Amino acid sequence: MGRRAGGWAWSKVSTIHGNGPVHGSACGGEVHSYRFRHYAPSDSSYERCIGLAWCSICREYSGAMVYVSRDEHLPDALADLPVIERERLARSEVKLLDYLDRLARRGAWPPR
Repeated sequence: MGRRAGGWAWSKVSTIHGNGPVHGSACGGEVHSYRFRHYAPSDSSYERCIGLAWCSICREYSGAMVYVSRDEHLPDALADLPVIERERLARSEVKLLDYLDRLARRGAWPPR
């Protein structure tokens, strides 16, 4: 597991905890997830969303395009942020994961 300024580096994997210990030891950490819409409601691709899953302990994460029905409401973890901060996080998968992971560690994600 690599260290970077401000925290531990994330490792993108196809399956979290899937192929044994990536960083030298088995991890039994909880896997968190977040799905968000990438397209406007008027777009024909509105149901194509981005899904992220991650483990806070081993810092593995996975991301994929996922289907979410048009009528399913997705909670927005970034709703309370100023527009400029939302845009900054949206431009970087790693920054978004750092933010979501902080929420999860504080018990603020997922919403109850």
